[in-house]
Amino acid sequence: MPSISAITSILASNASTSTKGANLSEETIGKLLSLGIDIESVSSETEAKKLIEEAEKEKKSSNDEESDKKDTTAEENLYNDIKNLARKIGINVNKSENIEDIFDKISQKLDEFEENSYNSNLNVFQSELDILKRQFKNMYSGESSILSAMDMISKSNRAALGI
Repeated sequence: MPSISAITSILASNASTSTKGANLSEETIGKLLSLGIDIESVSSETEAKKLIEEAEKEKKSSNDEESDKKDTTAEENLYNDIKNLARKIGINVNKSENIEDIFDKISQKLDEFEENSYNSNLNVFQSELDILKRQFKNMYSGESSILSAMDMISKSNRAALGI
């Protein structure tokens, strides 16, 4: 049987921890803990709400920046790689040029190199072009597959509804 002094010390410790956050609601305490803010550093409900608001804004802005980077990274990287290859072989690329037009220009330039035996790195450039074309095709073939599937579904729905 536990001693009375042990029970008293447990109750006293519980009381002291509950008085630290006694002026904060349970909801506020939960939010502070989930955001990693120390409860003991907050003295009032309004201060806690300000800290929560600031922490959520910081978290949201960092999440937005990360999602923006993720959304455009693959396409931008591919476009930059294509432009870099074009620069390596001496082609100037405008920002408004289509990727397929750039591929055509690169292919023409590589054909010129092959005819004139002008460049010793021809095989390297050709393989890099092939890789970039494959990446471009893979990136956009998924979109066309989805559109094809949606078209097939719409046709089957029309047939089922007799439209």
